[in-house]
Amino acid sequence: MKCALCGFEFAEADARRPCASCPLGAKCNLICCPNCGYQAPQELPWLSRLRRWRRRNERLDGTLAALQSGMEREIISVRPRDQRTLHKLTALGLLPGVRVRLLRRFPCYLIELGHAQIALDRELASAIVVRER
Repeated sequence: MKCALCGFEFAEADARRPCASCPLGAKCNLICCPNCGYQAPQELPWLSRLRRWRRRNERLDGTLAALQSGMEREIISVRPRDQRTLHKLTALGLLPGVRVRLLRRFPCYLIELGHAQIALDRELASAIVVRER
């Protein structure tokens, strides 16, 4: 476990129960940090699995603008600021399910889509959400 206040990492077995005279007794779920004494509720097992799942999936999702040159990803959604940008991206063939490879980031984002190469500005590249498959 990691203390939310001081950042000290400790095993749950090393944690102290905050108050021995508590009427809740063994049913109390408060854990006390052995370093600073901060009291926090015991973490539920399913909550830690949920956090790991979220971290794993957040690492995979990102925009085309955040990729490094040479990376190949699949488009999972297009989130433009307006309809005009959406029409522009769909006309270029940038749709969910399509695999793209970023060739270059500067001076513009150059992507490879099949046998075609498309140049995008930062606004368009930021509107395309990609995931590693």
